[in-house]
Amino acid sequence: MSEFLNKQDESQIIEKIVNFHRSFDEMNDTQKDEWLVEMKEIKIEHFFKANQRVFDEDGPRERSIPRRDFFLDVIKNRVKSDPLSQPEGHPVTNYLKENVVIRELCDKVKAAFDAQNLKSYDESLRLLHELSKIHTHYLRKEDQLFPYLEKHDFTYPSTGMWKFHDEIRDNLKIVIKAVEEKRVNEEISALLGDVVKDIYDMTTREEKMLLPTSVKLLSHDEWKKMSLEEKEIGYVFIQNPPLWPTNESKKPDMASSLSSIFLKEGYLSQEQLNLFFSHLPFDVTFVDENDRVAFFNQGSERTFLRSPGIIGREVKFCHPPKSVDTVLVILEAFKNGSKDSAEFWINFGGKLIHIRYFALRDEDKNYKGVIELTQDITDIQKIEGERRLLDWA
Repeated sequence: MSEFLNKQDESQIIEKIVNFHRSFDEMNDTQKDEWLVEMKEIKIEHFFKANQRVFDEDGPRERSIPRRDFFLDVIKNRVKSDPLSQPEGHPVTNYLKENVVIRELCDKVKAAFDAQNLKSYDESLRLLHELSKIHTHYLRKEDQLFPYLEKHDFTYPSTGMWKFHDEIRDNLKIVIKAVEEKRVNEEISALLGDVVKDIYDMTTREEKMLLPTSVKLLSHDEWKKMSLEEKEIGYVFIQNPPLWPTNESKKPDMASSLSSIFLKEGYLSQEQLNLFFSHLPFDVTFVDENDRVAFFNQGSERTFLRSPGIIGREVKFCHPPKSVDTVLVILEAFKNGSKDSAEFWINFGGKLIHIRYFALRDEDKNYKGVIELTQDITDIQKIEGERRLLDWA
């Protein structure tokens, strides 16, 4: 009986949070304060379940600054969670240690940045470039932590938080460019203040909501797998952390590499197949007919980092929110048979990147998935004339 009542109470609490989300923009300050008094403390599991439900039922929404600031205050002061105390080398500990440095850098940027003092530009620029390395911190969340959360139906971070990451990265680039060109004005100064605040606030969201929720949802084995995968993307602001758990010294054993895989033309051993894909000078990703990532290669010339955590992940969660709609349009066109390929080329990191998508179909023309090929064609573009003789100079 008590268990039933607890579940009923939990359902009512979640319902109150959901309703508050939906009516927030129509409420005045007094009504919001009354809601806070009524709710008192909120358990982390109630808060994330309510957020997820609003996201599932209403879809993503534009979050105004008042809404964002209000719920940040709720996360900081009202949401109750267990202390984050994990061993050295645990992914949670790695995020927390990086956050310490991120906050220190935010404070240094605010102190050094002075639009009226040109002598501070060099130091401000150095600190801004250092702060921009948070991309690696965010990338680890997007490609490693989020996929594991999705397996537990917690998909809100994969869109809501990722979108926030992109806003931070984009605004930071704008500020850095303005400082490089020494054209800082009140607008850029205000943007710098906003982006530093957003970065700082993101560490709070991680430590008060995302990471406590992750600790509740993910199993010990899932954290172990994530720990083994983290080095694929790497760390920022901290040295390579110690191995965790200490008795996990290698990846899980693979099937025997001696057995051959018979293909339409010829055959390859598992070892040969892995070598084949790992030496291709471009990235290959395969998404099956259910829109889940089934394979990617660790090629000799990687363009976009990939983590083993994305295997089995829905492809819509593998792309930034601002580009996912384009990917979904491509998939729909492949599935209905109206298109068989799509291609793009973008400037990325000073290189020209060619991205191609190809629909896979069986002999009966049934859609079986899509291959994505990504290649750096910067040097290929420069080719002229012919080379008929071997030249290893």
